[in-house]
Amino acid sequence: MRFLTLFFLIFTSVHAQQVVLITGASRGIGYAVTEKLVESKYIVYAGARETSIQDSLKALQDRFPDNLNIISLDVTDSQSVKQAVAQVFDREGRIDALINNAGIMMYGSVENLTIEEARRIFEVNLFGAIRTIQEVLPIMRKQNKGRIVQISSRSGFRPLPTLSLYAASKFALEGLSETMAASLKPWNIFVSLIGPGPVATELDFISPYGSRLERNEDPYYPIFEASGLLDPVSPLVQQPGEIADFVRKALEDESPRFRYQTTPAIERQAAQRLVDITGLQNLAEWEQILFPSQ
Repeated sequence: MRFLTLFFLIFTSVHAQQVVLITGASRGIGYAVTEKLVESKYIVYAGARETSIQDSLKALQDRFPDNLNIISLDVTDSQSVKQAVAQVFDREGRIDALINNAGIMMYGSVENLTIEEARRIFEVNLFGAIRTIQEVLPIMRKQNKGRIVQISSRSGFRPLPTLSLYAASKFALEGLSETMAASLKPWNIFVSLIGPGPVATELDFISPYGSRLERNEDPYYPIFEASGLLDPVSPLVQQPGEIADFVRKALEDESPRFRYQTTPAIERQAAQRLVDITGLQNLAEWEQILFPSQ
């Protein structure tokens, strides 16, 4: 009993020291991850645009004033990202984990989205992640440890026809993440992708349709509507808290997977596309090439 008590105290202490920065933390998956981690005694910096900070996030801070900090962070603004990361590092002296959650989605075929809409999707989903990674990696390399968790999507390997540009941004994020995971071993930095399907958030339920064509002029719209691919309501829809459990797992696994699928159905779909659904086999092959002496 004494040993178990000591183990619990050590385990709790270790996680109480972990400093985590989350993007897009004010709602949906980001909020659920924030709540999960502060309840688990992590020190969390919840980043969100000023216009997106919700009363629910402030109420959560009232419950956990010692380990939840709300900071202004717009991933589309390089200066905002730089200032947010500096704020965390100046206060804590380290950043143990980065969770890139901020994302947007639009429905429609490649013909239906304007170039401006496509750029906006990539600006948030891909370049927003790149901005935070570029600011955080020098800190993690210097401290010789770190975890980066990217909230991806099933559309990052099995895209829906209705999510053409969103899927493209997630494919790009996954390619970026795999190159990072293969090259960051010398600094003990792990990268993981979380790949959910539909989740009960505003992203899935109120994302707009592309505006390049009117719906009555869009040749794809009747096909998409008839197939049900414009309606995210499904018995397979998950709650944000379920995704947060996988984020915590990626942070706490001693040897984290590169890929985490969040339902058995998505695991089966991944198995149809990927030789190794964990994503570790390809990384091991690259490690042998990049670091043959280790």
